[in-house]
Amino acid sequence: MSPTVVAIFDVGFAEPRKVAEFRLADDGTAVLAITDPEGCPVAEEWSTQGVKVYDPVRTIGPNEGVDFLHALLELPGMSYYRIADESPRTATDSPKGALGDGKPPPRPDV
Repeated sequence: MSPTVVAIFDVGFAEPRKVAEFRLADDGTAVLAITDPEGCPVAEEWSTQGVKVYDPVRTIGPNEGVDFLHALLELPGMSYYRIADESPRTATDSPKGALGDGKPPPRPDV
């Protein structure tokens, strides 16, 4: 199933907190919603500049909807952010979220 909601969590705190999400809009584009009062510069950058992918090399922007959401989910791990698929699921779909519970993976001990 294709993603429709991708959340960005800031894991630089004692408890990860959702700071932004991209949702698939009715027109097929991905729309950014900042969910934290302090904002999320990395999500804002992806929203304006897109996500660079390497196979093949190109930049995918929010106007490409589902492809953009997939590109977000395939980004390499980051120190302070985790990305999770929070798309609504039916009982027959595979679990959502990086841990199968809708929560981002824990921050690695560095």
